[in-house]
Amino acid sequence: MRRVVLLVLSLFIVSRPVAQNGTGPAIEPVRSGPAVSPPTFSDTFSGGRLDATKWFVDTGRAPGNIPGKNRGTLNPKNIDLATGMLRLTLTQSVSDGLATSEGAEIRSKQLFGYGSYVWVARAASTSDTPGGVGSAVSGTVTDFFNFINDSETEIDFEYQGTSPSRLEMTNFSTVSNSQSTDTPVFGAESSFHEYKYVWRAARIEFYVDGKLVSTHTEHIPSAPAAVLINLWGTNSSSFGGVATDGVTRYLYVSSFSYTP
Repeated sequence: MRRVVLLVLSLFIVSRPVAQNGTGPAIEPVRSGPAVSPPTFSDTFSGGRLDATKWFVDTGRAPGNIPGKNRGTLNPKNIDLATGMLRLTLTQSVSDGLATSEGAEIRSKQLFGYGSYVWVARAASTSDTPGGVGSAVSGTVTDFFNFINDSETEIDFEYQGTSPSRLEMTNFSTVSNSQSTDTPVFGAESSFHEYKYVWRAARIEFYVDGKLVSTHTEHIPSAPAAVLINLWGTNSSSFGGVATDGVTRYLYVSSFSYTP
């Protein structure tokens, strides 16, 4: 599903069974094996402070804006490493039908091309600790992706708060040219999973917990792009769902790596 990513860019992831392509029998998740070569870029988000040599902290207008329905922003104060990993926070309030959604986003300073992209993450929930009990709520979008130049390249792992066990995978070569599939990932908002895609010139392979869940061969982009992690709010009857007033949500990412 297409959603607008509003960024100022000039250059610029095991716990329960997962079904392959959403149709086959459940498979027992396992962590993927070691990379053939060491990652050329990685971050375990340790040390208590975001590595400013690797990441930009984006501010300003967030995705999901609908005039008169949702006013979304990105705020640096919603990013911390206090739990021993990256935590992004989303707050929402609703007044007279207008939602105010304050999320967060980080973006790599380096651009990356074909290769393997791996996130270990727990999708957004109401738990304020990585191991705590929480639930997904409407009005939330979790994203791990890359992006450049109005979707000249964009490859997404995405969860909506209204369908927290449905992982959406989409790639774009332009705003209007894309391929999208989805697969069930039960407990995505309550436990950590490994999300990996392998981007090649003619295809993109998507993996969850080391198992191939989808392969895309249409509209494969080629331009190097920045890596992004974001959490943002919606107030929509369709994508993301209507806003949930006064409920804070948290996204946790324990690591990211890129290997060409």
